[in-house]
Parts: sequence; structure tokens; C-alpha cells
Amino acid sequence: MPEPHAITALAIRELESYLSFLNDHALDDIYDVEPINRLLAENKSRSAIPAAQNAPATVTPLPGAVRVNALRPESLRHFDLDLAVASANAIARSAATVEALYSALEAFPDLPLRYEGGKGLIRGRGAQNGELLIIGDVPDADEDEALSAFQGKPGRLCDAALSALGLNARTLRLPGLFWRPAGGRPATDEDIRLTAPFLRRLIELSAPKVLILCGATAVRSVLDSNESVQKLRGKAHDLTPSGGASLRVFVTFPPALLLRQPLAKKAFWSDILLATEGLA
Repeated sequence: MPEPHAITALAIRELESYLSFLNDHALDDIYDVEPINRLLAENKSRSAIPAAQNAPATVTPLPGAVRVNALRPESLRHFDLDLAVASANAIARSAATVEALYSALEAFPDLPLRYEGGKGLIRGRGAQNGELLIIGDVPDADEDEALSAFQGKPGRLCDAALSALGLNARTLRLPGLFWRPAGGRPATDEDIRLTAPFLRRLIELSAPKVLILCGATAVRSVLDSNESVQKLRGKAHDLTPSGGASLRVFVTFPPALLLRQPLAKKAFWSDILLATEGLA
């Protein structure tokens, strides 16, 4: 039987590994026997790395008129937003089916967002004419890779909530934008104005009973509001699609936020319960 304070071979290897780590990272004076006040100049670390010399750097300033996020091809050099929005409205209204709308989106050239490096058009996922429609926020890398809404961990989290209510198979999920912006940047007013006609037409064609907007991007596109999610959540809002009956709309946080702030899960679940009352 080993002595009570015996150091095992494994413990020795772990200590050697740790001390090696300290040494490799110039932290070899951390394990001195006595504590040392490193705030005093005479006690500065023996392993301190000298400050790098300032090297001259040449920075070419961007012209004031350049918009970094607008990675537009030459064909959109003289882009007219108002004209593009009018065209988007006309094209969206003329689509009689969901597939026709997606085809129109694929063929619509006057949308700068589509030229920012996204892999392609991100479509909805789930029941085409489900009773519940959920619209997400700015697409992330997983959605861009799959070209489908609500993917990755955020998508699985949302699916779990819907499964608990028996609504997974009765829900359609749409992205907040149909292409992923460069670097996953926030949606601009231009993005919203050009996405809204197609998104609202998809709502009309899908004809859900209840609509849930997850995040500010969906709120701006569908409700044309800049109010915060926190202010809008917890109550029903009305939306009257063109030629259709009034639709109950609820607002909540995007699932991706719940992964960064777990305390928001309770609010998200509460919002889902409120929105789906009568459906589940």
C-alpha cells in the first residue's frame, strides 16, 4: 500500500508537463518559493520579452464614398435602391407558388447581398404549409453551408423546443435573409428593404396560423419596426397579409443568442408557449 503522501509516477509526469509549459511560455519565475511584488520595477519578470520596436506602416485610406460591405459586381456599379425595391415588389407579387418565388429570387440580379460570398440561396426548412411559421435572424455559417434555415446548434435548440410541444412536423422555418452577408455582419437597411418583399410574399403563400419572429432582422422585415425584441416580446401583434386574414405575430430572441446567454432560454420558452397556445 503506498504511503499517504507518496507522489505517483503519473503525478510527476503531470508536474513536469506543467513546469515545461511555464518554461515554454516564459513563465519560469512563477513558481518561486516566496511571493514577489511584480509591481515594483526591481521585481519585473526575469523572462519579460522586450517590447517590439515600432515599425513604419503604410496605410492607404479608403475613399470616403466606398462602402466596405457592398461587395458589388460591375453590373451594379450604378445601383439604384429604390428602383431595385420596386422591381422586387413586382416580382414577389407575381409569384403564385413558393417554388416560383424561390426561382424568382434565384434569378433576381439586383440584390447586392447575393454577391458578398454566400454559397447560395438559403431556403426554408420544414412543413411547407405548416400551422406555425418561424423566421430567423441573419444566416450563420451552418445555414450557408446547408443552404437551409435553422441549422447547427441554434437550429437543434429550436427543434427541441418545438418537439417538446409536438409541433416540429407542423412548422416551417425561414431565414431572416436569403443570402449570408459577408462575415455574418448585421443586416443593413438595404438588405431589409430588398428582402422584405420576398419574405412577406412567402408568408402569404405559406398561410400559417401563427408567426414567430426570432430577432431584429425578422422584426424589421416583417413588421417594419426598429423596436427592440425585448420591448416587442410577450404580446401578440397583428399582420394582415395582402388579400389574407389577420395573422397573429409574436417576437422572441434568436436561438443563437440562447447559446451565448443561457439565461435567455426561459424567456424564449415562455414566448414559444405564448405563441403556440391553441396549436400544441
